[in-house]
Amino acid sequence: HYHLLRQRPKIRTRKMRGRASAIFLLGLLVVALADDNAGAEDAQEEVQEEAEYSVVGPSDTVQTTVLFPDFPDKKFVQAEIIEVLCGFKNVGEKSYNVTSIKGSLNSPYDYSMYIQNFTEQSPFSEIKVGEEGTLSYRFYPDPALEPRDYVLSLTVDYEDAEKEQYRSVLFNSTIEIIESQSSLESRTFFGRILTLVFLALLGGVGYYGYKKFASKKRSKSDVKAPSGANEWLDPTLTGAPRRVGSGKKGSGKKSS
Repeated sequence: HYHLLRQRPKIRTRKMRGRASAIFLLGLLVVALADDNAGAEDAQEEVQEEAEYSVVGPSDTVQTTVLFPDFPDKKFVQAEIIEVLCGFKNVGEKSYNVTSIKGSLNSPYDYSMYIQNFTEQSPFSEIKVGEEGTLSYRFYPDPALEPRDYVLSLTVDYEDAEKEQYRSVLFNSTIEIIESQSSLESRTFFGRILTLVFLALLGGVGYYGYKKFASKKRSKSDVKAPSGANEWLDPTLTGAPRRVGSGKKGSGKKSS
């Protein structure tokens, strides 16, 4: 009987531990279900927002044109602001509100590769039924861009009275970035300066080499002994005594 009394606390302790584990697991399950519900609600809200503000493409009742007044040949000069005039004509039965115009430079080899994104502008201009408006958009190509061909993409976003979104492509074609005249003149000037400096250095090296060669040749000619057929006339070489004067002494005899 005493042995059974000692075993009862152990049984109760095990039961309490099992209940605590079950409660703990139940709490984790409730928390997980709550997180899943919250995530599903957030995802549903995001889908609804995207559906409300999704762009469905261009409207059939809108006609657009583009003009580059300063660069009609589509050759844009480095470090200059480019202005684009965008024509927007409403030929439908409802008015449109132009919300934004934006553009980008893309690689001519891979259109998905963005070279530069330009600042988005929001004119918020209303184009009523049967009207036509002109919108101005300016962008500034990076002066560090290499002068070559790029793909310029310009788009306009607009909406109708029911807040239905549209997007039309204004321009999507190849343009060329060229060097400015000042850059060409500066590069030509510095090129000429470098050429003159190189020629001056080359001339200095040549003159130094010529002087060194001439001095060596002169020193060799000074050391060499004189030679020739008249060496016997030089008394310093033959050892003969040098005569002083050129006249002859008269003998005491007279000629008859």
